[in-house]
Formats: sequence, C-alpha cells, structure tokens
Amino acid sequence: MRLTRRYLEHGAAHNFIQVGHRQTAIEYAIAGIAKIYEANLRPFGDNPVYSEMEETMREWVVEALLQGAYLRECHLWEKDCKAYFAIMAERNDETIVINTKGSQAFTDLIEDTLVRVDVAMPLDILGTIESARRRVNTMKQDAGLELDHFITEHHYNEAVKIDAGQ
Repeated sequence: MRLTRRYLEHGAAHNFIQVGHRQTAIEYAIAGIAKIYEANLRPFGDNPVYSEMEETMREWVVEALLQGAYLRECHLWEKDCKAYFAIMAERNDETIVINTKGSQAFTDLIEDTLVRVDVAMPLDILGTIESARRRVNTMKQDAGLELDHFITEHHYNEAVKIDAGQ
C-alpha cells in the first residue's frame, strides 16, 4: 500500500495546518488572559491581596485552558490518524481498520500502520505522542488528579510542536 496524494483533496497537509491553527488560537487566548490580568490590576494599584488573588485567577484560567486543549489535541490526533489511513487504504483498494478497543497502544497501532505503508517515522515523535496519551489517560481515569499531573504550557507546546523539516 502507498500513501497517495490527491491535490484537490484534504490530506496530511490539512491536518498539519489545523494543528497550527489550534496552537495559534491557544497562544492568542493566553495573550488575552494576560491582558485581562494586567487591566484588572490597574484599579487596585499595589494592593498585595488583590494582586495575589488576580495572579491566582490568571494561573487557574490558563491551566484550565491548557488541560482542555491538550486533551482535545490527543483525541483529534487519534481521530485524524484513523481517518487519514482509512482514506489512504481506500485509494489503494484496501481496507485498514484501526481497532482502538484492543489492548495494543494506539501509537503501536499507528507504528504498525506506518510500516504497512512503508513510511519511517522517527521514534522520538511516537514517544512524544505516547507520553501525551499517558498524560491524558491519567487526567481522565486516575482518581484524585494531583497538581503534578496538570498539563503545563511546556507540555502543551511539546505535544503540538510542528517541525516541518521532519
């Protein structure tokens, strides 16, 4: 089976562009949160109590935004992979079923599929994706989510890092 590019149909480039758009949206939202924070501080001058409360609110809002954005990216990555490989299989008169209900990790399924279509992907990319999936599963399933499990801006940026040179 081969990856077949059709120029007037969506393909991998579409997904690449969409990730970039979502990343820009998160950066925009964080910049907006910073502006609101600065505007909210002005009327109260140097009041240390208000300043600390407002800083905490800013951190909470950014943290909540990042948790949702990270979860969304991981789920969209899985959905996009399923759809992309199904389209590629159809173009080759084949069928690919990526069964996510089994015991095999999704990244292992994708790695197997990449081998099938003769595409080599650097292992660090799949490792980064698997790490993101583990974080998401901890967020969703583990009781008593702890602060050290929260997604930071660094975690989010690592998950959506776009390196067009690879």
